Amino acid sequence: MAENEVASAKKLFSASDVVGHASRKDCWVVIHGKVYDVTKFLEDHPGGEDVLLHASASGDATEAFEDVGHSTSAISMMNNYLIGSIKDYVPPSASEATTIGGNDVPPNFRRMPQKKGPPAPNTFLDFLLPLFVLGLAFAAWYYLTFIAKA
Repeated sequence: MAENEVASAKKLFSASDVVGHASRKDCWVVIHGKVYDVTKFLEDHPGGEDVLLHASASGDATEAFEDVGHSTSAISMMNNYLIGSIKDYVPPSASEATTIGGNDVPPNFRRMPQKKGPPAPNTFLDFLLPLFVLGLAFAAWYYLTFIAKA
């Protein structure tokens, strides 16, 4: 049976049906319009269960799934968890094009914080702190060598 035939033989869900399944005891994930019940896979997921729970809570996990770059064995394993598909599924890239303004971010869209590069150097502490520590070490050596023996 082909992959599309398997998906069509499964149940059709609305997006609101999937929203209620985002807990450790009942976790569904939507990827490319297909619904997967990954509850039994949470503990075995190499990225940790929190990744799947976050993907489930964010709605459509297609973009997050594609960004990670899963292996072919991981992709083939997904068929074991397939329970249906989303009725009238619109891919995330297509839905962004139809938003007002074209590039508006949906209100419930959550992203991981972006790395902004190295912090700006604090030249005062970068220079004086090592000098202070060196001076303190020298003072301790001088005290222990000459003053404490007297």
